[in-house]
Amino acid sequence: LPATEFFPKSKAAANKAIEIDDTLAEAHAGLGFAILFYDWDWKAAENHYKRALELNPNSADTHLAYAGLFSVTGRLAEALAEVKRARELDPLNLRANALEGQFLILAGQTDEGLARLQKTFELEPNFFLAHLFAASAYIEKGMYREAIAEATRARDLSGGNAEAIATIGYALAISGKRDEARTVLDELKKRTNGRYVPPYAFALVHHGLGERGEAFAWLERGIEQRDPKMIFLKFEPKWNNLHGDPRFQDLLRRVGFPQ
Repeated sequence: LPATEFFPKSKAAANKAIEIDDTLAEAHAGLGFAILFYDWDWKAAENHYKRALELNPNSADTHLAYAGLFSVTGRLAEALAEVKRARELDPLNLRANALEGQFLILAGQTDEGLARLQKTFELEPNFFLAHLFAASAYIEKGMYREAIAEATRARDLSGGNAEAIATIGYALAISGKRDEARTVLDELKKRTNGRYVPPYAFALVHHGLGERGEAFAWLERGIEQRDPKMIFLKFEPKWNNLHGDPRFQDLLRRVGFPQ
């Protein structure tokens, strides 16, 4: 579903629950999540996460959500502390294990991140998110064949997750397999007949191909459609080479990042 169809409803439900009972930790956590990914209001989201943890400090899910906020705003030491707390509370939580791997990768500790993802695979070898994060790690290491294999696994396990497909296209493009990357773009376009494909997915493949104009056009659509992936732009390494482009800085400003 597009964010514009999903998040306003989830926000309304959380607000209603809080009106009835302000001590519902889950409602504050849910509202914080919606505010983060749809309103792009970091401070308001953080306030709700803090309130949720005051009410229930032992919620692994809330610690994970709070870690997510820290990760997209570049506070990676805090993100890692929160995700480790979530894993302590729920050692078998696949998302906690996988996200710890992802945050290590974002912090530049790629090998440590892959080691944590391997621990996730030991818990559940078919957890698609861990394969998607592993693909990003291999991209950072320049191991494109492995990256494509992991992203393909993520695509297959998820039933066709758009970000997994886009990651395949991006890895193909930056490894010089441009025709194959364009085939991935065609696949994404075909998928728009009958299902929603986030603009970020198209932007990522065009970016891999070095087609900045097309990438920015799709990122503009991401802003218009409130694509939740837009909040990852500033600290996702795949976009690092655009930081000197004034258009990219303008996008970051409009998503809510301080200049």
